[in-house]
Amino acid sequence: MRALLGILLVVALASPASCAGKSRVDGDRLFARVQHQCDAGPRVPGTPGHAAIRDWIGSEARRLGGSVEMQSFTDSSGAAPIALTNVIARFGPAGGRRILFCAHYDTRPWCDRDPDPAFRQQPVPGANDGASGVAVLLELAELMKLAPPPVGVDLVFFDGEDMGTDDRPEGFCLGSRGYAARLPAVGDPARPVAGFLLDMVGDKDLQVYHERNSVERASNLTRLVTEGAAATGARSFHDETKYSVIDDHVPLLDAGLPTVDLIDFDYPAWHTHRDTPDQVSGASMAEVARLVEWIAYRSVLARP
Repeated sequence: MRALLGILLVVALASPASCAGKSRVDGDRLFARVQHQCDAGPRVPGTPGHAAIRDWIGSEARRLGGSVEMQSFTDSSGAAPIALTNVIARFGPAGGRRILFCAHYDTRPWCDRDPDPAFRQQPVPGANDGASGVAVLLELAELMKLAPPPVGVDLVFFDGEDMGTDDRPEGFCLGSRGYAARLPAVGDPARPVAGFLLDMVGDKDLQVYHERNSVERASNLTRLVTEGAAATGARSFHDETKYSVIDDHVPLLDAGLPTVDLIDFDYPAWHTHRDTPDQVSGASMAEVARLVEWIAYRSVLARP
């Protein structure tokens, strides 16, 4: 896999990734990164696969020019304390506006939505629910290695998103809650001004609608997503509201950071043993990556 990734990561040209010409987004590279994460096994906090992918994300971000912080902390909100680590990679100029793009890298300990009871105590493979968002963030890092973004960009890989249950919803979004609690104060140049969460963005039949919390609490950003979809020809994005989801964007919204959730919640393999690489598409993730690229380089937020 390392050799394959090495081949896929080679780039030949040095002009800006965000120029009006063809985007450098690589669907094969995106899919290879999903496969790599799933090959590591379950990424449940405390497991070898989780530690391996945490360290791999940090290594990849550093290789691509990011300044990496391992934001480690202990969450004590549940029945037992749990050690978590958010991976934060910073790109672009240190001063001026900063934009946040985020995803979670952990996977769910149980396939509790599986139609087959025999699988319900097994961990979710997490190809789409976890790995797809990570792959898109690292693809943006590839583009930023080619050409630094005009404004600061923070890539945040959240830990501990998927530890909750219907009976214990406080177990969800642990990493994003920890990150939100540690955000710099409003007005501090290190604090991002806007956030974009990527979750389950690799479905072969990708259909991304606006999420209700995002529309109600960060409508300027949902309009920006619609503008970006039109600018990049992203046909899988729809200018309609369909879901209301409690996801990693909610703790950020609660902390006063406008953030939208880009998610395709109509995914039959969600929280089942079938959330495997054969369910995701490099082309779908590439469409999302081109939209994210547009936000980072060409949107109103990208003006220094």
